[in-house]
Amino acid sequence: MTEALHVGISATSLNTSHLRGMGKYLLEMCSQARPEDGVAWTLFAQDARRPMHVPREQQVQIDRFDFPGDRFSLWEQVGLPRRAARHRLDVLHWAENTMAWWQPCPAVVTIHDTIPWEMDNDTRWQHWYWHRLMPAAFRRSAAIVTISESSRRDVLARWPDLESKLTVIPHGIESTYFEPQTYALPVTLTAALAGTRFAVYMGGPMKRKRFEWALQVLAAQADPTLKLVACGFGTAARDTARAELPRELQGRVLFAEFLSDAELQALYRDAAVVLYPTLYEGFGFPAVEAQAAGVPVIFSPLGSLAELVGPLATVVPPDDLDAWAAAVNTALALGPEVRADQAAKARAWAAGFSWEASWRKHLDVYRKVAARRNAAER
Repeated sequence: MTEALHVGISATSLNTSHLRGMGKYLLEMCSQARPEDGVAWTLFAQDARRPMHVPREQQVQIDRFDFPGDRFSLWEQVGLPRRAARHRLDVLHWAENTMAWWQPCPAVVTIHDTIPWEMDNDTRWQHWYWHRLMPAAFRRSAAIVTISESSRRDVLARWPDLESKLTVIPHGIESTYFEPQTYALPVTLTAALAGTRFAVYMGGPMKRKRFEWALQVLAAQADPTLKLVACGFGTAARDTARAELPRELQGRVLFAEFLSDAELQALYRDAAVVLYPTLYEGFGFPAVEAQAAGVPVIFSPLGSLAELVGPLATVVPPDDLDAWAAAVNTALALGPEVRADQAAKARAWAAGFSWEASWRKHLDVYRKVAARRNAAER
């Protein structure tokens, strides 16, 4: 019989109105656990005013609490470890790039990427937190998960002494991408598109995502009726970006409000092409999702994206506008038979990114960590 395992999760990315990358990772990965795996979850979160997304069909306890000292990350560094000790966890998984130095039970951390260590720090505390405290905490961890070979290289470039702790576990995508599609776009977006062909920009307003580059690619197209649907913008960011649109692109760029998973899949399905001009990702969901939906996607083979080149991907240099424009033209010119053939191959390729496989590898890490602790206590 499988030995029971009590796993705690630092789950602030599930304690939100709208899930983003880290939250999607946690929700989908944890939802794959089966009853025979013998896993009970305790999710730790902080904000009682926001909804809590709970893994599907799981034995879950939610411990949502406040703790003073946000300025110095005391919820993370003191509050959560104290609560974890009370719950007598077998493993505590810090799934969001950071962890506590104090580790009263065996700790696993997921380092998605090294972006936080490449940013300028506003205060001495922030610099100490990222460049002293976090590396020290990582060295105390029982195991480290990262999400791509690219992220593994980036982690080891900074902290080569962590190599023995590292396991690469790629993300998956939702199984619904491989089921018959009956989803529809939001009515307002459908009306605004008015039946015209459109490209999709994935990324939002962050500088490294390069919305401005997507606008240049759109402006370089000979077809003035092609529209661009931009995703990933909050309300304020949408208003700002809309106000700053070049005059010649006004009316051709639409900003999608938050899309459910079903609506996002419908958007991919109906798009002519997806633009994903980001300069760095630990794992680029849109590169896989677009291909799973059967739509061509264009990106540059930077970082982890070099690992995500499937049958419907076109890779181009990041700053070659002519190459980007030509890639869009090629995608738009695909005949229905050719696109259908490539879509079938792309879906077969994308099926290799499975949340079930991701979960099995995480479970293996958890069990090894718990077994080492049990052996040490005997």
